[in-house]
Amino acid sequence: MMYNPATIANYFIKKHQEDGTLTPMKLIKLTYIAYGWYLALRDGKHLVSEKPQAWDLGPVMPTLYHNLKKYGKEKVTEPIVENKAKSEVITDEDAYFLDFIWERYGNYNGVKLSAITHTDGTPWTEVYPKGTNLEIPDDLIEKHYKGIMEKALGETA
Repeated sequence: MMYNPATIANYFIKKHQEDGTLTPMKLIKLTYIAYGWYLALRDGKHLVSEKPQAWDLGPVMPTLYHNLKKYGKEKVTEPIVENKAKSEVITDEDAYFLDFIWERYGNYNGVKLSAITHTDGTPWTEVYPKGTNLEIPDDLIEKHYKGIMEKALGETA
């Protein structure tokens, strides 16, 4: 099932609002990271209905950015009110997956997550030099996150 990006952000907001670190940047990066891991784990299936773009600030889901920009650098205090996001229900399986993403990345702030998503060798660094706001191809994202997944599995084996 593909979700609206706001639905994924709202899952993190509703579940971890008391955490106090949910800035727009953190939510945008967590949603992108979840998108990447999902592609890798589900052999190219999409978590969200929107493709990420290579912006100055790293990979961004444009509608999510526009829904959250009113907060600036402040904490996001309430779920995103968007008709589609309000009506979508995340499956138990996908909720479990999003909890995994939070366990792995939830301790990082937005700045650290931003650095993770546009260090050398990431899909963003391959697309961004060609121009801003270009769509980041799924095959680059999937390959990148498969590499991260394999490395993570190697650490636990």
